[in-house]
Formats: sequence, structure tokens, C-alpha cells
Amino acid sequence: MPRRGNRRRKARTHVVEDEKTASALVSSEENKIPHSAVFKRGKVVPEVNELILDIRQIMRPYTALELKDATIRNKSATLATYSKHLAGPMGVTHLLAINQNKSRVNLRIARTPAGPTLLFNVQKFSLCRQIKAVQRRPFSSKAAMDHPPIVVTNNFGDKDIAPHVKLMRITFQKMFPAVNVATVRLSDVRRVVLFNLIQQPVTVHTHTSTDADAGTYDTGENNDKNNNEANITSNAMEDVVEVRHYAIKATPVGVDRKVRRVVRTKIPNLGKLNDIAEYIVGSGNGMSTAGDVSESEAEDETTHVVLSEKYTGRGNNKSQKSALKLVEIGPRLRMKLVKVERGLGGGDVMYHAFIKKTAAEVKAQKKKVEEAAALKKRRREEQESNVAAKLAAKEEKKVAKKARKEEREKEAMDALRKGGISAAQSDDAEEEEANDSGSTGSENSSDSGGGAEDVDDNWG
Repeated sequence: MPRRGNRRRKARTHVVEDEKTASALVSSEENKIPHSAVFKRGKVVPEVNELILDIRQIMRPYTALELKDATIRNKSATLATYSKHLAGPMGVTHLLAINQNKSRVNLRIARTPAGPTLLFNVQKFSLCRQIKAVQRRPFSSKAAMDHPPIVVTNNFGDKDIAPHVKLMRITFQKMFPAVNVATVRLSDVRRVVLFNLIQQPVTVHTHTSTDADAGTYDTGENNDKNNNEANITSNAMEDVVEVRHYAIKATPVGVDRKVRRVVRTKIPNLGKLNDIAEYIVGSGNGMSTAGDVSESEAEDETTHVVLSEKYTGRGNNKSQKSALKLVEIGPRLRMKLVKVERGLGGGDVMYHAFIKKTAAEVKAQKKKVEEAAALKKRRREEQESNVAAKLAAKEEKKVAKKARKEEREKEAMDALRKGGISAAQSDDAEEEEANDSGSTGSENSSDSGGGAEDVDDNWG
């Protein structure tokens, strides 16, 4: 039977001459991409659990979506423990830990493996499902989450800003991969994360306020649903960071709205028309004229851009003019920087929002911390030496016990050997005696036999 089809062609893979060099280059490129881990420490309410899942959606795709919270002896693991098990083996560069107490929700952002650690107080937050619930056309696309977002930092100042504000900006930028404008593909730019630094009056919460935004959780101090007192606002100002998460949506412009609707596979109702031309051109029945554009296109022309490449969505072809729109997908957070520490949550305090100390107080505190660290180190060394001494004594005891056991076994074997020799000697002696007695009996029997023959001879 003849063979069907063309001749089989082997699909050859790319062959690298120097595999070690190639693997080194790949690993170096992968190491430049920041990876994150978002988890909770301690018990939190279900809304905060959902917030953790939403923050993981922001950090996609370079984050652990199914990370389980680690516990040691029924206690939450420390940041140093997470860093030990995640930073080296898995290349995690940032840890985002959320914990909750009676009055507030805290977010810690730590840079592995040596810090620093930024502590934020989450004042308000809204979940993704709550934001989608109030939208007319909520955005939903799993493919948009397969690429890292663009990071935008607003109002963080220039070179003359405070050191802690500059550290916040750098931390937010380093949490996500850098974008190379020369090599990035337009279709990979699907999301935007906005960090906006604003100033608001310091508010002392005396009750749980009802926010205008639907589904916004107020995590301020002294929250009590049964307390109807008003909030107290002072003249002091505080820096607050607002976090927003948007999806980029492109819509072709310069095209009739109805044509665009047909292009985007939204089939109109043509039951009362004789031809599709009546729908596009418009011929009575309340139909609009040709060239009708949407209100958003007429109002905001600054969003119109000419695409350099084909973008996601029908009609967004290369060299096509499209309008860009940001659709919020959540979550939404408002948080305040409270403290900056060296290391992973256990070093010197570099900045504190509420406690201000002089140089002398900082020096005395540092000296106290160093003395405490030295005392802890000395106690640990003493404890290790005591443990080593106990282990050595235990080993010596074990060795002595083993030696005594071997000595007893040797004595028992010697005794058994001596007993065996004496038993053998006794057996030999008994055997000799038996032989002697046997020979004596034979002699006596021979003597008695001779006498009988003599008698017989005499009788004969």
C-alpha cells in the first residue's frame, strides 16, 4: 500500500553550543525578575483573607497563588523563616505579610534576604468583587493576568523628598518587573498599578463610618458599630498611599458606533430593517446618521493613540487609531506608612510616624539593643556549650556502658570455655575408667574359662 502524505520532516530543536553559558544567561535573566509571596500571620476575618487573594492577583504572574501559611508549634512563622525557605530556593524577593488585631490591619513589605521592612497601617480597603458589583460593565479577562502590570507612582516628589517617601517609591517599583520600552510587546501591556501619595487631615475614628463607596471596609481604631459619635478631624496632615489596580481597554475610534458594534461581534436587531445599510446609514425609525460617535470619543480625545502593533480586541490593528480606557478591577487600598525597620522586622527603626527621637536617644537605644543582642548571643553560646557538654557526658556514659557490656560478655565466654574444658576432661576420665573396668572384666572371664577346661580334661 503506498504511503500517503508528504515526506516526514523532523522538527529540530535549537542546539546551543555552550549549554553552561546559555543556562547562566537564562538564570541571570530570571534572577532580575522580582518574585513575591503574599500571606497572613495570625487569625484574620474572612474579608482580610479575601483581600490577600486579591493582592495576589495584583502581583501576578510572579507570585505564589496557592501559598499556604506556615506555622511553627501553632504559631505563625516569622519573616526570617519565610525568607529562609523562599528567598534562596525559590527566588522570592519580596514578602507581603498581613496581620490583624482588634483595632487595625497591618501590611508588612519586606525585601529579602536582609530587608528593609516597611510597616503600613491599612486604613480602608475594597475587594475586587465589591468594585465589580457597582460597575456597569465589569472587566473580566484571565489573559490580562498572565503579564506583569505597569507601575505608576504619583506625587512621590523628586530629589528633595524625605528619605522614607523615596524608600516607599523604590520599594513599590522594585516589587514588579521593569519594563524595557525597546523590547516590550504592546499586547503584553494589559494592566496598570497606581500608587498615589496624597495628604489628608488626621482623623481620629470614634466609630465605624458609613463610606460613600460601596463595600469599603474601615479598619480605623476604636471601630464600634453601636457608637454614633462623629469622627474628629484635626488640622494636622498625614501622608497616605492609595493603591489602585486597572485594566487597559482599547476601543477603535473613527468608526461609526454601529459598525464597531458589528466588528466586535455584537449582533444588532435588524428585524425592522430591509438592509444592513439602513442600520449603518440610518433611515428613520429613530436611527442616527452616519458618522455618529460615542460620547466618550467626543469628550476625551486625549486618549486617542495610533497603535504601533496589533492590540487585544477586535479592530485594534496596527496603525489603527484607538481610544485607551482604564477599567478598575480592584482591589483598592488606602494605607499609611508607620515604621521602617532594618532587616526582616527585627532591626533598628529607621523611621517612625508617631515616635520622634533625638540623636542621643537613638544612640542610647542602639546601645541598648546591641547590649541585649550581645547578652542573647552570650547566653546562646553558654546554652550551646552546656548542651555540648551534656551530649559529651552522655556519649561517654554510653561508651562506658558498652565497654562494661563487652567485658561481661567476655567474662561469660571465658567461663563457658573453662567449663567446656573441664567437662571434656571429666568425660575423658570417665571414658578411661570405663575402658579400664572393661579390660579387667575380660581378663577375669578368660581366667575362669581356663579352669573349666582343666576340669573337663580331668573328667575326661
